[in-house]
Order: sequence, then C-alpha cells, then structure tokens
Amino acid sequence: MTDTRSGPVHICLVSDTSLPNLNPALAKIAESRFFPAKRVLLLCDTRHLEQARYLKETLMDHQIAVDIHTIDDGLDPVEISSLIGHISTVFETLSPDEKQSVVLNASGGGKALSLAAVSVFMRNHLPAFLVDAKNDRIVWLSGAERSNLDIPDNASLEDVLSGNGFKITPPYPVRHDLSEKMVRLGEKMAKNAKKFSQVIGAFNGYMSRAKENKGYYQAGPVSHKLLKNNDFIHMVDCFRETGLLEWRKQHLVFRGQDAAKFLRGGWFELYGYAVINQLKREWAEQNYPVQIGDIASGVNIEAPTGSRNEIDIAFLCNNRLYLIECKTGYFSSSSHSSGPSSNMLYKLDWLKDLGAPASKTAIFSYRSLPDHDRERARQMHIDVVAGWPDIADLKTFLKNWIEVPQTN
Repeated sequence: MTDTRSGPVHICLVSDTSLPNLNPALAKIAESRFFPAKRVLLLCDTRHLEQARYLKETLMDHQIAVDIHTIDDGLDPVEISSLIGHISTVFETLSPDEKQSVVLNASGGGKALSLAAVSVFMRNHLPAFLVDAKNDRIVWLSGAERSNLDIPDNASLEDVLSGNGFKITPPYPVRHDLSEKMVRLGEKMAKNAKKFSQVIGAFNGYMSRAKENKGYYQAGPVSHKLLKNNDFIHMVDCFRETGLLEWRKQHLVFRGQDAAKFLRGGWFELYGYAVINQLKREWAEQNYPVQIGDIASGVNIEAPTGSRNEIDIAFLCNNRLYLIECKTGYFSSSSHSSGPSSNMLYKLDWLKDLGAPASKTAIFSYRSLPDHDRERARQMHIDVVAGWPDIADLKTFLKNWIEVPQTN
C-alpha cells in the first residue's frame, strides 16, 4: 500500500492537457527532493473534472495517492481573493510533515487560478514551479531552489494516452527486440528504394494470392516477365536472407502467414522503428540535449468516445508524442478523396488530437505520394517522407523533425 505521508506532495492545476502535471509527478530527478511525487492534489473547475479523473487514474497506476478538489461554479475567476481562500483551504488539509515537502505545479489552470495558487505559496515561502513545455524544463517561481531542471522521459506511451482519456487496447503494442538480420533487411531495402519501389507492388500482389499449404504460403508461379527483371530478383534475394522466404522452382514460398504478413509491409514498419531506436542509442551515448523515451509499434488506441484506430509507430521524446504511419502500398495519382491514402491521412489527423503538447505526425511511404495527397498532408500539418531519396535518408529527417530545446 502506498505511504501517502512519506514523500513529496504536488499540488497541480488541471487544464486541457495532462503532460505538464503528469511528467513532473513521475520525474525521477536526483538534484531535487520534490520529485517524484508520493501524493498529488488536483485542483480543477467542474469543466475539467473529467480530465482530472483521467489524470488521477493514470497517477494511481504508479502508486501515487491522488485527491481531486473542485472549485465551485459560483466563483468568479476575476476575484483572485476568492480563489486564494479556496486554495488556502486545500493547503490546510495537509499535515505538518506534508507542508514541509509540498510543491506547487502552477502550469495548468486559468490565469486567475495560477496567480492565486502562486500567491498562496509565495506567502508561505514554499516552492512553486512552471513547466516550460517548449524546452521541457521545470522553471522555479518561488522557494529555495533556483536551478532549472530538465524533465526526464519517465512516462510511457500508456501514461500519456491514458492521462488524456485514451486507452491502449489489445493486441497490445510491441517493443521490439531487434535482430541484426531484420535491421539489415530494412537498410538494404532503403538503400535500393529507387529500384525496388518499381517492383514491390508486383511482389505484394503475388503475396496477396498466396494460400496456405501444409504450414507454408505460396501462390502460382512467378511470371516470366518478373523472373527476367533483375530488380525484382535482387529484392527477392534480400527477403530470402531473412529465412522467411525461399524459391521452389518458379514459386515463392513463405514460411507461414506471419512471414507473409511481415514481408508484405511489416518489414518497413520495423525499419522505421529500428532507425528511431538507433537514434535513441546514439543520443544517449552523446548525452544529446533531448533523449528519446518509450517507443512502440502496433499501438491500438481507443478514444473516450469509443472510436478506435491503430498507429504503426509511436514514441516519446522530450515529453512530446510522435505518431507515424508506414506504408509500402501504391497511391494512385487519381485516387478518390475517400481512398486508402486519404483514410491514412484522416486517421493521423484524428490521432494527432490527443491533448499532448506539440504532438507531431508523419507518413513514411516506401513509394512516392501523389501531389494532391502531399498537399492534403501539408494542410493537416502531417509531415511526409516518401520514395527515393527520402527513405534512404530517414535518420536525417528524424534529426530535423524531433524538436530540440532552445539554448539560452
């Protein structure tokens, strides 16, 4: 059972997004005695009560004791003195020991509530801070502590989503244990994207006709035209090196349904995941200004409304949420506005609206995207990496895409 009286207490002001309250409460910061929180008091108006409940549930999953205090509807936010009185009442519910370890997170709430809360803490000579969301830092407003603190990425994807009322549903996300063989496949496919993008459609089409036969999947014989295509044969050789595919005379045979599914597009999702993971390791070794946190693929998300969607890759960096869709399919230049490419764009647009600050979305496409889809993506603020040579230089895109704190 959680000891609610033996550690830091955070008083937080609830607003539309959970991250400014969630991340400091979970942060493990050796330089300060106020992190992570053992107990959290959430102050909110009735409009943000549901958001407070989402945040409470998430914090309690980390064995943090949480209480919610609502502000009466009748309070006029302009009357700062009324708000000060309400916050003082909440403050007086703390034990003498808790008053020695309490800290105010003034990042949320309206301006009037934030000013009132800071006033109470300054009057009592107690510490208060704001979260500088752009630079992912704790900035002290009052108290003895003066050095700004970087907020580590201790939150998981599940924390960030559940803190905003979203759920991750089965099948659950995968954190890959990457094999060298599979990583090498992605690198070869990216290096040869200019040639292979012209024949991968034929390969995917062949696989779509494959049927199970004694534990293996195979279709009819490969056409003479493809057998004479050097780029097709070279690409198949790359796939064969994984051990998931082999030639049997003029037939391609896949080692089961999972192998066929992986070679039809799963390899590309894994490649995107691997490049992000490689960047994570490099930045950790270099003590880079930002660090990539949780990464997962196949994230199935359910909104508070009950609607569901899946995202291919999601990761956290600098306590921001990044969402990526990966596709090897063909997008026609004459595709309808409700076609597969548009569905992918609208899905990302839906997923982007998760309440997390500065969430960013992107499409990774092995083949080029039609101009009208690129324009629609631009209007939706969805970034696009598509076709040669962009795919071969995916790491450079990620380095430019991921936001780095400004240095003073």
